[in-house]
Amino acid sequence: MIERRRGEDNSSSEETSPILNGKTYAKGAKYPSKSGVPPLAGVGPMEDYITRDEHIKVDTVQQHWVRRKQISQKYPEVLNLPTTYLPSAFWVLTLVGSLMVAAKLLENASVWVIFAVAYIFGATASHALWVLIHDLTHDLVFESSSMNSLFLLIADLPHIVPAGISFRHFHRLHHSFLNEAYTDPDVPLKYENWILGHSIVGKAVWFCFYSIVIAVRSAFYPLKNQSPVSGWMGLNYVFNITFTYLMYQWVGTYGMLFMVLSSLMSVGFMLHPLGARWIAEHFAVTQSEQETYSTYGLINTLGFNIGYHNEHHDFVRVPWVYLPRLTEIADEFYKKGLRYHTSYWRVLYEFLNQDTFTFDTRVTRDPKVSN
Repeated sequence: MIERRRGEDNSSSEETSPILNGKTYAKGAKYPSKSGVPPLAGVGPMEDYITRDEHIKVDTVQQHWVRRKQISQKYPEVLNLPTTYLPSAFWVLTLVGSLMVAAKLLENASVWVIFAVAYIFGATASHALWVLIHDLTHDLVFESSSMNSLFLLIADLPHIVPAGISFRHFHRLHHSFLNEAYTDPDVPLKYENWILGHSIVGKAVWFCFYSIVIAVRSAFYPLKNQSPVSGWMGLNYVFNITFTYLMYQWVGTYGMLFMVLSSLMSVGFMLHPLGARWIAEHFAVTQSEQETYSTYGLINTLGFNIGYHNEHHDFVRVPWVYLPRLTEIADEFYKKGLRYHTSYWRVLYEFLNQDTFTFDTRVTRDPKVSN
């Protein structure tokens, strides 16, 4: 565990020094890491975004593996939290149904009304479905893996483009090879940064079309002897193509415009702040070796606790509804032990306006790090 105690060097009496693996490192000293920065940089909500246009290289295993062991030893009750939450299936059906009804109601609306409703309601509902797809990806709804996959297909219907099953594949790689450049599909390619990462316009284009960026990026990553192609992927295409055809017959062009805009905005199109979670989760905004950031605030009410991201990576078998309980139990490891975000709007603003905040502002490790 990383603790804090009063410095014993030239620091003021109010300053603290990090303790890692039993060793104390005074503020301002050279830290025992290849990046030359402390493992963490303070605790609590983000105040200043101190970024650099380069990877922070680490040669350690995932912090999440270490923290999970520490928390489990100190608070063994966390291992008894449920591993499935069946009511999530109800929310899948409710959100899919609500988007379908909204599309029908908007079939004769003006384009401006459609944009407004898609931005406020549609994107929020579509993003919430992505969060539920995330839980279904980890088999956190049903005991049966097949039932989780089936409801994943249902949750993916309003997104129009069949992406749920491929997300399942690449997201599991993300957990297994977190921040390994360039193996973790969440780590941007160097070409992304070279082409788009050094201007407001370039970053805005990248952000708005992130759904396309991540699809193209996945083609450049090794599959670790696995392939996303499967029978479930075939069903994903059949389900979404059939759904799109039937919905078009029912709601017409304007209704489908609402569905498409809602899907795109949920991942950042038109600079929708919900897309900022892709930045908030793993970009190195403190120039420290903290490789994952949680977000606490309203987003967790609207997005099934998706902001509890450190908690999720630490305990991947805990459904969304129990993540706040995990934080409450082990608070000194999370809100009192790490930096965290409180606003996706703030993340997006800092990302676009800081020259040193680019796609290379990441903590990364070389592939195949061993224990």
